[in-house]
Amino acid sequence: MELILTIEIEPNDFAKNEYESPKGSATDYPDEWNAYWLKSISDSHLNNLKTIKNGSFLVDIATINETELEIILQQQLEDIEWDFFEEQIGKLSGGIVVKENDNFRIEPMCCGDIGTTKDWEQIFETATDNWIQLWIGHPWIFYKRNNGMIEFSDYTESTPEDLKNIKSFFSISETDLKNQLSNIRKQQDEFEINIRKVLNKINIPHSERISKLITGNG
Repeated sequence: MELILTIEIEPNDFAKNEYESPKGSATDYPDEWNAYWLKSISDSHLNNLKTIKNGSFLVDIATINETELEIILQQQLEDIEWDFFEEQIGKLSGGIVVKENDNFRIEPMCCGDIGTTKDWEQIFETATDNWIQLWIGHPWIFYKRNNGMIEFSDYTESTPEDLKNIKSFFSISETDLKNQLSNIRKQQDEFEINIRKVLNKINIPHSERISKLITGNG
């Protein structure tokens, strides 16, 4: 089992030209969506980025170099009014991916962001033998403790009260999950430092505060 910390690179945010997106869903046409994504982001010289899988817009933060990060941050901050930056700067979309062999068990959903690492870290403080919601965007998932394992449900937009019988989708040992999340935390903190360095390089004000806001470490 592997945890991957990702950010979402939306093709429309980086395309300089208009491209027609594939007609079907990314699930049905992953190669076509990947080609569309690559064509779009290449307009901003991000053509060396790779998604975690075809059809996804999620990129492992560990694979993003300084030049690419600079391009991403400039896009993220281009319309900011600096007198009100605290209210205008949000966390980068994305979050934690759980991959088992070639199967992607959990991916961040709509409105998920890199700051949800904190929600994952809460698992060890709140886990009981009752199902608890884990916010990854919507749809979300639930988790619970069971004999040294953390069980996870499938995606849902229901509450525990709505779901009479939540079923376990897969599980991870508490020890393995804790170790993996420790590595994710190190990556996220290093990512914050890298963002700050890039912001200083391109003379963006309030670099320390902005790097915390963008990563959800603020």
